[in-house]
Amino acid sequence: MPLRAARLLIWPIAVAAFALRICAELWIEPVTWRIDPRGVALLVWIAAQAACFLVPWAAYALLTRSVRQRPATWEVDAGRRCFIAPASPRWIGPWSILLGWLAGGFVPTERVPGEDRLRLADIPGTVALGIGIPVLVLGGIAAVLLMNRPLLALDRDGITMQGIIRRSFLPWNRLLAGGPMPPARGAANLTLMRLPATPGGRAPVGYPLPIARLHVDPAFLAHTIRHYVEHPEHRPAIGAADERERLRAAQS
Repeated sequence: MPLRAARLLIWPIAVAAFALRICAELWIEPVTWRIDPRGVALLVWIAAQAACFLVPWAAYALLTRSVRQRPATWEVDAGRRCFIAPASPRWIGPWSILLGWLAGGFVPTERVPGEDRLRLADIPGTVALGIGIPVLVLGGIAAVLLMNRPLLALDRDGITMQGIIRRSFLPWNRLLAGGPMPPARGAANLTLMRLPATPGGRAPVGYPLPIARLHVDPAFLAHTIRHYVEHPEHRPAIGAADERERLRAAQS
């Protein structure tokens, strides 16, 4: 499955988690009213709620397992002349599905008078809230996925980390030569050593790069950054397909 397709698949599965939670509220909760003892009823309700998240998450993990391995390469953006590492599906997927599941909890329900069943509530004020929050959450998920955030971009000037909202930029000449070293297996961050903006004897400051969110092999990322810090003559070639292949060959 192409990476873009795996990313776009996240949204309908997040919507499915949203819909499943509403269904659990409407249909499973009334069932628990008739279960004794109450401790068993509580366990049934918790299991149903957990399944509303775990089933979509498992389905997404199964459908996208071919792209879950982080590659030792970069996406090339020839127009912007940069290398890009997009968001990792195995990071943004579960978070988006969780948000969809949580949004389902904002839809208000009420007991039907005289009956053992629930219905969508028709209480003034709560309807707008119950519709508005899920729309904002699901719309926000769609926007983040379409904008391909978070992502990391390397160009001739430096490193840009574009988060969901915040954006940060590190020039090559502010990074300490000799690093970063390949991170430990399973590490969430890659520590870059940033030199002070003005010389004055101050020590370099660590800058954590959130590699767990990125769809790029951490060791390859560390190798690339270390190479361009130490070899400024190669920076103008960043963003070219030939330069990407040269980097891959140099690491292998």
